[in-house]
Amino acid sequence: MAESLLFAAALCAISLLAAWLLPVSLQLHPVSLVARFCQKLALKVHPDARRPAAQQRLAGLLALLLVLSLPLLLWYGFYLMSSWPLLLDAIILLCCFSWAGYRQLGLSLCRQLEQGQLAQARQQAQLLLLRDSKALSQLGLVKAALESLTVRFQQQVVAIIFWYLIAGAAGALCCRLCQIASQQWSVKRPEFREFGRAAALCSRLFNVPAYLLGAILLHLQSIGRQAQAPVERTEGKAFPVSRRLLLQQLSRTLKVSLGGPARYQQHEVRRPRLQQRYEPVVADVRRLLTLLDYQLYIWLLLLCLCCCLLWFVAMPG
Repeated sequence: MAESLLFAAALCAISLLAAWLLPVSLQLHPVSLVARFCQKLALKVHPDARRPAAQQRLAGLLALLLVLSLPLLLWYGFYLMSSWPLLLDAIILLCCFSWAGYRQLGLSLCRQLEQGQLAQARQQAQLLLLRDSKALSQLGLVKAALESLTVRFQQQVVAIIFWYLIAGAAGALCCRLCQIASQQWSVKRPEFREFGRAAALCSRLFNVPAYLLGAILLHLQSIGRQAQAPVERTEGKAFPVSRRLLLQQLSRTLKVSLGGPARYQQHEVRRPRLQQRYEPVVADVRRLLTLLDYQLYIWLLLLCLCCCLLWFVAMPG
């Protein structure tokens, strides 16, 4: 048992470091292929949003099972034939760790906003936000970038590490596939409100541990600073509990306001406001990316410490 955990922790650390040092463009990353498959699949099995809600939910569940089953069957087939199963696990992890591309996107967004290129920044933000960004002001772009980058880091780094150590490559792969399906079939968009429920529920369950761990690390990073708890003004549907805790702690750590309404294809979604004394600026996005870099170093250090401890436990005699 200790030996298998040792190999899992070591492989996870090596794969995370490789994905960090050798980033792949988001357009070329395997994740983008799955996202396009989800889009095409939705057009085939969900052509009419006026169908009965129960029929849409059933179609969404079957579509999610298809998205999960095809990669899992492919992975399992290679796993049975492979003489190096750990190499196959490493490939799965490298495909799941896509944070480096979004970090580069966040830095590019900062440069464009600092140069006053608001139109280009809005277009660039489309890949990060997956919602309507054409009408966003600079303040709106900064707020949305802060929230999206924080959430994506927890999903694409912390959740993958957690579920790989708990359930192996299959667990990490299921987690990432559910996240992608939930983003492409977002229940915040009217046409996917019923169709995307199954994907949203599975993704939410997979993300809960990562959001809670992320909130804890953000709290530790705010120790020693005079951080004030944000005043939450409820407008519309509240955030899920784990996501709310994460965003509240982010607002407290950066000391800036977050939340507020968001638009998804001409449909406005009312969300709670997390009110602070200051509104965010572009420099806060760079501050956040630095904090997330430190969190990544912490996870690498924890994985290395776990390897050392398990190595001593697994030593004979």
